[in-house]
Amino acid sequence: MSTSTSLPAYVDALVIGGGAAGLSAATWLGRYQRRTLVADAGQHRNRFADQVHGLLGRDPISPRELLNQARADLAQYHQVSVYEATVSALEPTGQGRFQATIDGAKVIADRVVLATGVRDQWPPIAGVDAHCGVDVHHCPACDGYKARGGTVVVLGAGEHVPAYAAELLDWAEAVRIVTNPTDRAFDEAQRATLAEHGISVVEGVAQALIGLPGALEGLRLKDGTVVEAQKVFFSYSHHPTNDLALQLECELDDHGQIAVDGYQLTSVDGVYAAGDITPGMQLVSVAIAEGAVAGVACATSMRGNHTNEHAPSPAPPTRRFTMNR
Repeated sequence: MSTSTSLPAYVDALVIGGGAAGLSAATWLGRYQRRTLVADAGQHRNRFADQVHGLLGRDPISPRELLNQARADLAQYHQVSVYEATVSALEPTGQGRFQATIDGAKVIADRVVLATGVRDQWPPIAGVDAHCGVDVHHCPACDGYKARGGTVVVLGAGEHVPAYAAELLDWAEAVRIVTNPTDRAFDEAQRATLAEHGISVVEGVAQALIGLPGALEGLRLKDGTVVEAQKVFFSYSHHPTNDLALQLECELDDHGQIAVDGYQLTSVDGVYAAGDITPGMQLVSVAIAEGAVAGVACATSMRGNHTNEHAPSPAPPTRRFTMNR
């Protein structure tokens, strides 16, 4: 792998996004000796987290260490380069290829892997930057284990919040929802179910976190009320980074995520997608797996096409060996 300062004019595969899914896809494209460019804007979703959990053989590991190690591992694949840049435009050339505009430069690719992820809406309260990833989290599956036996406050708005809060009962001793009364309210049936499971709803405007990072004491509301908590989880909304998928007219689901098949292939031939930008469970381990599937599928889809490097001639397409029945 090389960290480029000048972009190639042509690559076999362009991977957009240098998080877990993108680097996993690039790893497998490298193993198939395909000239691959990773364009990474550096906006990884878990860059604020202190640790990644549940990753087989590396539990826990910091997000930075994980990505740094993944980049270092790519060094064995000289066909792969990583460029820290933003892809602002992506369009088909009409010849089965794609043209990307990367920091103003044009790059042609035979295949594209979209691993652009999602962006979370963070709670606008004092102290959240210092506490994020330590005491403040957005993913119960990822960080609920840290809340075991404690008291959790859930911040959020919308009808999905009661179910989200109830997930935390897998670990927490007590769960309380703090919601702004001007936001979308929960209906009475939801409130009844929450009460049945011992989850209280506090209406108020969250203003500030109380306590030091790693020693959270609670949440102060605008009216001065203090809600005790050792952990805060939040769920307002998250926004799929699907601008490039829209430019290519990839099919999206009702949540704006990119629809894919079992090989991570989108509705646009030659375009694959992996990670949180696709439907399904949003975990780093899942993103790595989806990236691997996308990388292998992307590479093998190019069988029969020569790269523009002096690599061994690729195998012929498997369809050439299909038996006539």
